[in-house]
Amino acid sequence: MSFHSYAIYSPDAGAFYYGYFEDLEKVLEMHNTNQITPTKDRGPWVLMYSERHDTRLKAIRQVSFYRSVKGQRFMRNKLNF
Repeated sequence: MSFHSYAIYSPDAGAFYYGYFEDLEKVLEMHNTNQITPTKDRGPWVLMYSERHDTRLKAIRQVSFYRSVKGQRFMRNKLNF
């Protein structure tokens, strides 16, 4: 079983959200149908970046990095944002 860490972006809200999940297509649909509380009523959301991990713990650690100041700089540079 693999997990994905991901970054999604809402152009309307001008906001990023970082998370992890097993199925990227399913989680993106959940974000866009207001089934995930932190992103509810702030969409539409677009997948900007994802990484595949062998374990849930690795995915969680990567999301923690994305949420740090250093990680946000990394993401903005990686995405040319």
